[in-house]
Amino acid sequence: MAITLRYLCKYARENYGMNLICGESNMNNLVNWVHMLEDPETASFLHGQELIFSTGIGHKDTDWLNDFARGLVDHQASGLVLNIGPYIQSVPEELIAYCREMQFPLFTIPWKTRIVDITNDFCRKIIKSEENEVTVAGALRNAIFFPEKTLEYRSVLERKEFDLDAEFCITALSFQMPSSEKFIEYDKAVRLYLTKLLINYSDRFNIFRQDKNLIVVLQSFPQEIVEDALERLVEVCKYGYPDCRISAGISINDSGIHSLPRNYKRAIALLRIAERQGQTKLSYRNCGLFKLLIEIEDIKVLKRFYEETLGQMEAYDKKNQTDYLFTLKCYLDYNASVQEVAKETYVHRNTINYKIKKIKEILQCDLDYQDGLKLLLAFHIKELL
Repeated sequence: MAITLRYLCKYARENYGMNLICGESNMNNLVNWVHMLEDPETASFLHGQELIFSTGIGHKDTDWLNDFARGLVDHQASGLVLNIGPYIQSVPEELIAYCREMQFPLFTIPWKTRIVDITNDFCRKIIKSEENEVTVAGALRNAIFFPEKTLEYRSVLERKEFDLDAEFCITALSFQMPSSEKFIEYDKAVRLYLTKLLINYSDRFNIFRQDKNLIVVLQSFPQEIVEDALERLVEVCKYGYPDCRISAGISINDSGIHSLPRNYKRAIALLRIAERQGQTKLSYRNCGLFKLLIEIEDIKVLKRFYEETLGQMEAYDKKNQTDYLFTLKCYLDYNASVQEVAKETYVHRNTINYKIKKIKEILQCDLDYQDGLKLLLAFHIKELL
């Protein structure tokens, strides 16, 4: 429900004579606020995603506009609106060429348009959009955690033009960072980048924080679009915040608003697995055996199975400071090849053989094919618990 230049300016041509000169490809730029600026040096005070209005007052010519536009681009402004009149009589060709090259949205409005009217109109729309974000987030929370209370979310989402019979997907994200000092800044950056990526496909999504995770609810987004957006998000964050790491779990697309509780559980489970495996993202459609385990409602069943298989091995390792659990995992991953396990762990084959013998004694099994299947399943459960 983020507001874009395209949405903000939908009726601006008819109502205010606002004309787009160039930058059509970036009309999905987000707009957080509207400002009046008349000096190139003031661009450094911007936070980003502002739409800038300027009359050119205080300037004898239009030469300053080139540096002005460069400053706006450098500080990630959403676009520039020039008030054509006594101070800026026409848009310089050099400015148009630069904005066209950068695909920076450049507009004009006639002098007769009262800037106070158009800026007030835009600001009201921005505030309304922010209120809608909060309202929709609350309704989606209710749909996830209190699905039986349909009156508390159905009417709200329908008013906000969500199709409650469409397919919904949920993505859960978490951040791992060396210090909590930049958490708010990082959280804000992730929301912004992700919104920029998703808004190019559709505005039927909402991002909100739940507990320690960032939750994204998407309506009618193809799985490929979601996964591609997350891959690009990870790359952007890696460049801007190299000390931080992001993990994500992606549910399937499931039909109807009633699918949200189940998809939320799927996304959280996949996120937990991705974190433990050090992956940036894990999607339901590509999670292999986890797909089956995630669907088990009674977590006690999984815990009991784990305790009956690998639980005693984990306890033995903890008590005796051994690494038999790790050795066993390698042994199973390499199809019972002692040579490959020795190569992977930089340990002599005789040592691996000794460890495997001890493991068989502790587990009281032969590590045959059936035992291997059961133990691999237990290792998968360990990632999920």
